Amino acid sequence: MKDLIALFDKTTALTLDLIGVLNEERAALGQQDIAVFEAVIEKKLAVAQAIQALDRERDSALMKRGISPSAEGLETLLATHSEPRLHDSWQSLCTASQRCREENLLVGTMIKKNQLVTDHALQILRKGSIDTVQTYGASGTSLRHSQSSSLGKA
Repeated sequence: MKDLIALFDKTTALTLDLIGVLNEERAALGQQDIAVFEAVIEKKLAVAQAIQALDRERDSALMKRGISPSAEGLETLLATHSEPRLHDSWQSLCTASQRCREENLLVGTMIKKNQLVTDHALQILRKGSIDTVQTYGASGTSLRHSQSSSLGKA
């Protein structure tokens, strides 16, 4: 079990590193600095590849024990081995993985927001107007499909 515990611990450490890189990515998105963003993406890719390599090692270690390298296999392993260190290592990995998913979701939301802002700006530059679903003017009457204003007046 020591080999699996070590793999869980290494994966947890790398997952925590990935959370740090995701924080850097979020900061780079906020700064809108392409060079910093690209460097962070490279770091993220390297950490993700290292995690994948450890996942393959873990799967191999499970298969050597005759355990399926799946969620069900891990549940079986944990149910049949009461070693506290194994359970603690697994729980730490699960907690770190959940935090990583949450941070990744935040980064994804920021990317989507930035994309919407960029698409909106491009629409204005291309058409000179903003398509709207339904807006109302000061008089309370509905405006049809777009608000038009030349870039010189905007």
